[in-house]
Amino acid sequence: MKKKGLLLFGAGLLAGISSSFGLSHSKKNSPAVSLPLFYAGTWQYHDDERNRDHTISISPDLRLKVDNHEIKATVEQISNEHLIYLDRLGYHITIKANESRPIALIDETDDEVYHLKPMQ
Repeated sequence: MKKKGLLLFGAGLLAGISSSFGLSHSKKNSPAVSLPLFYAGTWQYHDDERNRDHTISISPDLRLKVDNHEIKATVEQISNEHLIYLDRLGYHITIKANESRPIALIDETDDEVYHLKPMQ
């Protein structure tokens, strides 16, 4: 009887873990894209208030740099629509994306939205 109870517990635990990681059978058949690689790259944006162009870089391991200075931030959330960082002061830095690439940087510190242009 103990083995049956342990087996049921293990099956329930496995079902819970698989559903929380999105491993359910109702998943759509979409091309598998590694999210960190989707966001990795270098873009440019213009800060109208300071009249400056800036460069933002995201590495494949999701390290964030602005103008070649690493920003101390942790990844709070990542999805097909956005990548959200939390910086050391508690502000969010959000990278919004469309179906093909990151398109905007939302800086909670400055309460600004910057449109990202790919570097050429």
